[in-house]
Amino acid sequence: MERKEVKESIPISNLIEMPRRINHSSGFTLLELGVALLIMVIVLGMSLPSFSNLLESDLEKEAGRMAMIIDELKLQAILKSESYKLVFDTKKSELTILVQNPTDLTFSPHPKYSKPITLTPPIEIARVSVDTENEVQSRFGFKKLKFDKIFGKQYEFRIDSSGFIDLFAVELKDATNSITLKVKNIMGDIAISNVAPL
Repeated sequence: MERKEVKESIPISNLIEMPRRINHSSGFTLLELGVALLIMVIVLGMSLPSFSNLLESDLEKEAGRMAMIIDELKLQAILKSESYKLVFDTKKSELTILVQNPTDLTFSPHPKYSKPITLTPPIEIARVSVDTENEVQSRFGFKKLKFDKIFGKQYEFRIDSSGFIDLFAVELKDATNSITLKVKNIMGDIAISNVAPL
């Protein structure tokens, strides 16, 4: 007995159309999510300092600007061996910066700050305090001296050529709040208080 093999014929169309896996994904890969997150963090990091400036009050901006000027003058005093005089005018609410002439020891306007620095209204200098608290209390038993805006005087403080600064505090105020900028030590470390209601 011979065996006959019966071959079934498979249509060619069935051979061509072999089952294929469809590889369509309907989501993002972990790598794509990671790259998108990294880009968002970089953009947020660049915009955050600008955003925090929007939240800062005008008082904080003025106190910060004043502190930055004092720091700059301290550095210039050391690098250029120059002495400076800071003149706070409580009546006009302005700061005048003078530089000392080394030959005749007179003061003239600073080249960069030739005009007085006026505070942005409605901010004004409310009070200038000469920070001689330890000296005054030990000699006379008084509290530290405070000069009110009512008198409208000018108060002078020096930054010498070695960068040492007279100790003082300036209180700035607007219609509802106040902030204090204080030179804490002769090395020129500056502290700015929190905004406080009047």
